[in-house]
Amino acid sequence: MRKVGLFLVMVLLLGFAGFVSAHSVTVDGDPTDWSADTSLQNVNTWQLYSDVGEWVWKDNVSDERTDYSNPDRRVDITEFRITADDQYIYFLIRFNDLDVLGQDGAPGILITIDTDQVQGSGQSWFGYNSDTQVAQSGDANWEYQLMIDLSHSSVQNGTPVLGDGVEVWNGGGPLDLVNTSWNDVSTLSDEFVASIDDDVVEVRILKSELGNPSTIRVELAVVRVNPSGDAWNINDASDVLDAMTDVSGNTWNEVSDGYVDYYADVNIAQVPFFGNVAVVLAFALGAALLLRRG
Repeated sequence: MRKVGLFLVMVLLLGFAGFVSAHSVTVDGDPTDWSADTSLQNVNTWQLYSDVGEWVWKDNVSDERTDYSNPDRRVDITEFRITADDQYIYFLIRFNDLDVLGQDGAPGILITIDTDQVQGSGQSWFGYNSDTQVAQSGDANWEYQLMIDLSHSSVQNGTPVLGDGVEVWNGGGPLDLVNTSWNDVSTLSDEFVASIDDDVVEVRILKSELGNPSTIRVELAVVRVNPSGDAWNINDASDVLDAMTDVSGNTWNEVSDGYVDYYADVNIAQVPFFGNVAVVLAFALGAALLLRRG
């Protein structure tokens, strides 16, 4: 009788589990898939919204450098979100006013991904010849860097852009996932869509391309970029115009020494919910063990 009761409890739990599917994202430039409510979150902090499976950085609005325009809302980050499912890691970058795509001077997004969290292991430079490095301590040296060139002519409002395994500076497309040798390892499974209507860029990359890490250490920076794959150059200074940082005031206070010292660890194992397939398999295994004990 006890065995039957336990079996019924498992069936009931399976019924509830059907409502808790993995947080996959349709990469289409529409941010409605991302449901975490950040209205009460403090700026320049991150928070894990475990109820919806999203890690969210909330950036201070209007903290961008104004070397080229005052204000320069197209490079002003307001949010950076990460989630995952069994196959992909998804990113959402939200801007104050993403007003131009496919033209010289559009944003270039740089996300460094440290997969081993070993001090001094990996590369330190941000891409696009931006004259900026990750944390001076060496604690965020990266194994991979995700580079999104929104100035490339192929980038149009709401149009998917796929990885192609060729660096943008070598004639490839504007989605690059580079390793420590600066070789693009992206594939056709990797994708981003930029939306002027919603001021966001949605991205997905395969977990397997990163070696299926359980935790990633990330930094985020934004530059203005030209279609040849170079940041707009600010003489004798960092070219980063906004970044994920907890330093108060203007972004210059973070990058004036040529480094972005702030980084965050995202436990990919904590971000996603279990998919329905995983729940069903776990249920089947538990039921088999229970009946076997009978």
